[in-house]
Amino acid sequence: MPDAQRPPDPTAEPLLCPPAPHELLALAEEVAALHRSLERLAQADHLERLLKLIARPGWTTPAEYELLRGGVAHMQMHVRALHDAQAALLRGAQLVGGRS
Repeated sequence: MPDAQRPPDPTAEPLLCPPAPHELLALAEEVAALHRSLERLAQADHLERLLKLIARPGWTTPAEYELLRGGVAHMQMHVRALHDAQAALLRGAQLVGGRS
């Protein structure tokens, strides 16, 4: 069966990003865009607004509390994962840059 007609292999490693030409300027632009996105996220006032909402008397039931608590824990997990990924990326880049 030709490759174009072959069904995808469910056990194959998925590509996180499609292959791209070796364009360092484009990569630098992607890193800068990521930086801007994270800055916008940090500057957003959503969590401050949430703190004001949950402080109101009678705001939530026990079930709603658990849902909100789970969402906050999930977001914190993602923040830790982003910190770890950023540190690993920088360590790897420093090792590559150190080669002669």
